[in-house]
Amino acid sequence: MVILTLSLDSQANWDDWNSTNKTLYKTYLLATTLDYMQTKNALDNHYIEGNPFLGKYPSDDRILLQKTLSAGFVYWSFNKLDEKRKRKGLLIVNGLQWGVVINNENVGATFIYRW
Repeated sequence: MVILTLSLDSQANWDDWNSTNKTLYKTYLLATTLDYMQTKNALDNHYIEGNPFLGKYPSDDRILLQKTLSAGFVYWSFNKLDEKRKRKGLLIVNGLQWGVVINNENVGATFIYRW
């Protein structure tokens, strides 16, 4: 996710995004990263993955690949929208992704925060 975020600054289209939409996209990437970490930890603790696209026991690489591809698809598809629609779309994907992260926390699929 970090590599994807860093590579965005080198693309001319990223410069066309306003600061609010850039912040919303980075917030989405944060939620996606947290979901990846939660999923990885939950699978290590004998949970079963509920995402039908991943299967019950996906590998770490498969989860990371899906998260990276979905983040790239969100960027690519929203890049074509005008600012107003882009913001609405980013708010929706943020809501969905953060809903997953919050649900994971509620069912105990969390990770240990170490700073």
